[in-house]
Amino acid sequence: MPQEVNDQDIVSIKEWIAKENYLPRDLDDIMLRKFLHSCYGSLERTKKCIEKFCTTRALLSELYTSRDPTSSKMTSSFSITNVTTYKAEDNEILIHQLNDPLLEKFSFYDVLKSFTIQADYWLRDYDFFPSGHIIVLDIKDYTLKIIPEVNIMYFRDFLIFLLEAMPVRVKQVHVVNCPSYYDKLYALVKSALPSEICDIIKFHSNVESLQQRIGKKFLPAEYGGEAQSMKEQNQEWITKILKDRKMFLNDNLWKADLKRKPKSNSIENSMSGSFKTLSID
Repeated sequence: MPQEVNDQDIVSIKEWIAKENYLPRDLDDIMLRKFLHSCYGSLERTKKCIEKFCTTRALLSELYTSRDPTSSKMTSSFSITNVTTYKAEDNEILIHQLNDPLLEKFSFYDVLKSFTIQADYWLRDYDFFPSGHIIVLDIKDYTLKIIPEVNIMYFRDFLIFLLEAMPVRVKQVHVVNCPSYYDKLYALVKSALPSEICDIIKFHSNVESLQQRIGKKFLPAEYGGEAQSMKEQNQEWITKILKDRKMFLNDNLWKADLKRKPKSNSIENSMSGSFKTLSID
C-alpha cells in the first residue's frame, strides 16, 4: 500500500461516498487508493478529485456511453493509436501515439472514446503507485490538417478532466516528434492548461532529444529504447480489453447520478483553483 494511504483513509472515503447518494458505489479499494495516493493522502483533496472524476464522466456523454470495444469505430481507433505504460524506477511513463499519417481513419470523438476505454483498463488493472507520472505525447502525425477535425473547446475540457480528475501525479510532460509548426498546435490548448503544467512541458523534435531526459532502458523499442515495443504492449491491452467487454458496455461505470447531485455542489464551484499539487523535479 502506498505510504501516504492507510486502511483508515480507505474507510473514511467509503463512509463519505455512502453519504453522498449521487456518487457511484462501484469504486473498489484499488481505485480509492489510487485517488488517495494521487492526492498525497489528503482526504479533502481526494474527495474533490473523486467528485470531479465521477461527475465529469457523466457530463462527457459523447465519450462515456456506447463504448463497445468490439464495434467497428473502436476497432478502427484502436488500430491507429498506441497507449502504453512503462515503469521508470519509482515513476510511471504514460505514452499516447497517433499512427495515421494521412488521417484517413481519424475521428476526433472516436479516438478520445477509445482512449477512455484504455485509460479505464489501466486504472482498474494496474496496481502500481508511482512517485510520479511522466506523460509522453507523440504528435508525429499531428499535421495542420487535424485542426478542422478537432473540437478544440471540447478537447480543452477533456484535458482539464485528465489533469484534475484522474488519479495521477504529473511530474513531467514531454511532447515528442514535434513538427516545425508545433507552436500553432500548442497555442490552441495552452490557455486551458494550468500554469504548473505549462511550466514543465518539454518539446522534442525527435526521439534522441527525448532520450536525453528519459533513460533509454525505460523507453519502448520505437524510441530506440530497451523496453517492450508500443505496438506489442498495445495489442496486449486490446486483447485484455476485448475479454472484459462487459465492463465497457456498462454506461454507468464510475459515474455520478447528476439527477441526485445537489446544485450547490457543482464541479465549477468545488474544483475552481484546486488543481492537484504537482511533484516536479
